[in-house]
Amino acid sequence: MKKSILICAGTEKNCETLTELLDSGDYDITTVTTVSAVRELDIEMFSVLLFSLPLADESGIKLIDELASDSSPPVCVIVRHDIPDKALERLIKDNAYVLKKPVSRSNLTLAAEFLSSFYGKSAGMRAKINELERKNSELKLMSRAKLVLIGNNGMSEEQAHGYILRQAMNRQMSIDEVCRRIIDAGGELS
Repeated sequence: MKKSILICAGTEKNCETLTELLDSGDYDITTVTTVSAVRELDIEMFSVLLFSLPLADESGIKLIDELASDSSPPVCVIVRHDIPDKALERLIKDNAYVLKKPVSRSNLTLAAEFLSSFYGKSAGMRAKINELERKNSELKLMSRAKLVLIGNNGMSEEQAHGYILRQAMNRQMSIDEVCRRIIDAGGELS
């Protein structure tokens, strides 16, 4: 499966140069030259965001700051060799992978491979975390519903648990929905 890479550079010529450096047939490459064009895209569809600064309509550092979140694809930034230390520190603080110009084909390809591989692995971890958070929410909801049944109806924990499961089965509802209704109704299932 081809990796999808967004290349954003200040000029079409820069975009073409970076595309040529990367183009080994392994990548599906989209190019843009402005921050506004990046904002119109669904960046979640890319495995790497590659920026060559500055961009046509602004420096791009503010955009990279916005994009460098836990859930967005990794950001690789190509900067001039004389970039001020403060700007470089900000990019690194934003978790951007920084390459200084001139960039070789091998360095750019290695960065793209490393970042897309990392993103793929971290996506799997994020999915597991989301599943665990969902299960934790379900357990909390079940516990609250059981407490309502125990407190208002004098049931034991086992009786409350069995009651919730039977109601879900008999009413053809999810356990979460049964629990929400029990909590909202103060122990009576309407």
